[in-house]
Amino acid sequence: MANQSSVTWPDLINPRVRTAIGELYEHVVGESGNNATRRCLRVPPEGSRQVQRRLPPEEIEELVACYLAGATALALAGKHSIHRTTVLALLERHQVARRGRVLTPRHIERAVSSYASGSSCASIGKDLEVNPETVRLALLKAGVVMRRPGRQRAMES
Repeated sequence: MANQSSVTWPDLINPRVRTAIGELYEHVVGESGNNATRRCLRVPPEGSRQVQRRLPPEEIEELVACYLAGATALALAGKHSIHRTTVLALLERHQVARRGRVLTPRHIERAVSSYASGSSCASIGKDLEVNPETVRLALLKAGVVMRRPGRQRAMES
């Protein structure tokens, strides 16, 4: 078993003790530490590391302006070679409200009638330009009883 150290947290804050611990470490590790460090350093293969890309302020201003003009976060991420969540974080830092694809009451009425006539959530979502899950949740919230998956659609008259 390893020896329990009698050094406490306040001792580590004390500059004299911290310096003594640093000197002790250098003495114990000494020259062998340099070789051990070299052996422990793992260099990843070329191209496997994530590239950190920081946008200059001008590009961030352009990104915000494009988003406000109607560009999607995904399109902006591709244009600036950054991740979609980075775009959303930049927009949040600049206090830009995110555009949500919410269904208006009129859209929900349309979705309910389309679903009742046999349309799927996927086709309704495509028509309303929202995710099918958004449609499904809106239908459930409106009190619609969902059909079982795989069941045939009702024939339109």
